Amino acid sequence: TENRMMIIVSLLICSYYGGVDALSVSSRARRDALQNISAIGGVFTSTSIFLPQASQAANPLPLQSSSGAPVRIEELGSGLDLLSPKPITSEVYYASSMTDTKWKVQRVVTSVEGNLEQSALAWKLLGGSDEKAFTSKLTEVYEADFIAAPEGTKDAAYTFEGKTLQSAILDRSLELSSRIGVDKGSIQLDTQNNSIEYTRNNNEGPVNLTVVSRKIEPPTESGFGSDEVYRILSSAGGIFAGTNVFRCARVRRRFRRGFDESTGKRILDGIEIVTTHRVMDGVAGIEMPTSTCKTRLRYTQL
Repeated sequence: TENRMMIIVSLLICSYYGGVDALSVSSRARRDALQNISAIGGVFTSTSIFLPQASQAANPLPLQSSSGAPVRIEELGSGLDLLSPKPITSEVYYASSMTDTKWKVQRVVTSVEGNLEQSALAWKLLGGSDEKAFTSKLTEVYEADFIAAPEGTKDAAYTFEGKTLQSAILDRSLELSSRIGVDKGSIQLDTQNNSIEYTRNNNEGPVNLTVVSRKIEPPTESGFGSDEVYRILSSAGGIFAGTNVFRCARVRRRFRRGFDESTGKRILDGIEIVTTHRVMDGVAGIEMPTSTCKTRLRYTQL
């Protein structure tokens, strides 16, 4: 029984302090550990040992959503449930004039705060290419295409100078293909579930990126932007490489349109802020980032 208790306590310590990279122990294993604690006699609890005192007075989790339908978790403080996201029917929209155009993208990391390892891992999983572009802040260069938003897509139409226009959207498969250097045909895009899956190489295994939350600022003269939360499913790495774990990254972008003074070509200047967040049993602590990475972007029309 003593050995069993030590294993359980180790699991809890790993879950709480390990952050994004310590999720090599699956959610099911942690739940089993908590159940085992109760079976032993309830001497130890995750809240009494590892969480702040205020957490002990938290209200019980609701068993039903506000609509009465059963859910896994509706709310946990400032947490976001990654496993039961609400349906997303919109996209990230760009100006209608960008439809069927090709662009060169230049991006450079300008600053990193917080946990460097978690930030670097999220940067790579989201499509980062050469690691030197992150560690040495070198400029990444790749291509991007824009296509017309499908008819019926929520909020895709907008009014500009009295005309109703259909927004453009990014060809996510092509951009990812160009950035990480894999064939576009090998990338699996699921528009219904807002996910994209790719395999960089056999040693690292597949990576699934799913948008579980999205807010958009439609195109205007002053610019446009987006705020997306990604659920990342990928290998835990290290000795747990055969186990897939969930991670969470929030990606916020803001763009401003303009023209290159030397060439006269259209450009998009933007800033991207990516934050990583601790995940516990599929719930991400959105208001408490563990790292922040800021990147400067420039799209130049070809």
